[in-house]
Amino acid sequence: MDAMRQTRLRQLLQLTEEIVQSAREKDWDAMIEKEQQRRSLLREFFQHSIALNEVSHIEETIRQVMALDRKIISLAEAGKLEILKKMRNLSAGRHAIDAYVDNSG
Repeated sequence: MDAMRQTRLRQLLQLTEEIVQSAREKDWDAMIEKEQQRRSLLREFFQHSIALNEVSHIEETIRQVMALDRKIISLAEAGKLEILKKMRNLSAGRHAIDAYVDNSG
C-alpha cells in the first residue's frame, strides 16, 4: 500500500476517534461536521481499486471504525434520550406556568 493510502486510512481512524470524543462531549455540531469529513474521505478512498496486498490492512481499519461507530451510536442514543427528557421537563414547566397564569387572574 502506498504512503498516501496509508495516510488516508489513518485519517479515517483519527476522524472516527474524534467523532467519538465529540459525542462524549455532547458536541453534536462538531460530531456532524467530522462525520461529513469522514464520508468525503471514504468516498475518495474507495474511488480507487483495492490491491490484494491492501485488503488485510483496510479490513483491520474498517473493523476498528465499526467498533468505534458502535460507541458513537450508543453515545448519540443516550444524548437523544437526555434531550427528550429535558424537553419533557420544559414542557411540564410551561404547563405549570400556564396553569398558574390562568388561575391567578
